[in-house]
Amino acid sequence: MGFAFAILPLALRMGKDEKSISSFLARHLEYFNTHPYLSGAVLGSVIALEIDNEHHDNSTDISRLKKSLMGPYAAIGDSFFWGSLRPLTGITAAALAYQGSFCAPFILLLLFDPLQLWIRLKGFMEGYRHGWQGISYIQSWDLPRLARIVRWGTIICLAVAAACLGQGIAGFYAGIWTQPLVSIAVLVTVLLSFLAVERGLSPLIILYGMTAGCVALMI
Repeated sequence: MGFAFAILPLALRMGKDEKSISSFLARHLEYFNTHPYLSGAVLGSVIALEIDNEHHDNSTDISRLKKSLMGPYAAIGDSFFWGSLRPLTGITAAALAYQGSFCAPFILLLLFDPLQLWIRLKGFMEGYRHGWQGISYIQSWDLPRLARIVRWGTIICLAVAAACLGQGIAGFYAGIWTQPLVSIAVLVTVLLSFLAVERGLSPLIILYGMTAGCVALMI
């Protein structure tokens, strides 16, 4: 329904009658589910094909385009934006907030929003300009590779933040001399946990193992 609503102005602008508009919207009420930040690229390409559809019947190509792109774009978008970029910006903002910085929420928005807004806008424009070939713009970003890079940045930031937090707790409870040891232990634990998950180890096993280790240290 969201896709049909987004493309409705095109039907009205093309001067279609009520019956034609109904038929037009019925074609775009087919199942479509993808990542919201990459849907603009699909929408732009579909609009370009719909404009050309007045002269050539592209209905089959339009449906095929939507079906072929929604799955890959959903996976790519989820992996990059939800699985990599958002955790990185969230951890950065949380670390600043822990330090008492009132700029933390604004830093989160400044780190996250410009890129996703640019991809949404530019993706739509490139799709509108090039039709089927508009997918080359999203391909040019190579988001799966960027996701891996950003994910490593996320885990490093998380490890550093956890080490700093552990250092403060150790200094409060056990004394200043234990701070470097606790920081190193936390840093190494977080990095090794991430590597274990990358190798296929269940996060639940890691969580239970760390819990058992903490209980053993307390005893």
